[in-house]
Amino acid sequence: MASSSKKTRGKQKIEIKKIENEDDRLISFSKRRFGIYKKISELSTLCGCEILFIILLLKL
Repeated sequence: MASSSKKTRGKQKIEIKKIENEDDRLISFSKRRFGIYKKISELSTLCGCEILFIILLLKL
């Protein structure tokens, strides 16, 4: 029988807003960029095509 107490909070919905701390913002950008590259690589492999993807990091 499954335990009713959870060890983690699971996937949480987060509010979409600018991350004010610059270090945290760059870390988040780096992680998301890696995830996007991974998905592009998978898509390229599955479809047998070349993909051009451009990311611009603009400091506002």
